[in-house]
Amino acid sequence: RLGLANVTAVHSNVFDFLPICKEKFDIVFADPPYALEGLDTIPDKVLGAGILHPGCWFILEHGDEYSFTAHPNFVKERNYGRVHFSIFEA
Repeated sequence: RLGLANVTAVHSNVFDFLPICKEKFDIVFADPPYALEGLDTIPDKVLGAGILHPGCWFILEHGDEYSFTAHPNFVKERNYGRVHFSIFEA
């Protein structure tokens, strides 16, 4: 539908997936439950797992109770009401 080639969609718990992932991606999108324990650790875990090609993006959907603007890999944030998307660059 988007006309994209070589797209892989993975629906998994991020904490279970990262230790077993052997692939590298250009974009990783995470939409965890907003009340997920450890949500604030997800950017460091994803960026530290080596699953992104250099210069590529990790996008985290989260509620407005979190702010990742001080994270060293933070690029920008988009807000849609109480829904926030923080974008990080590998």
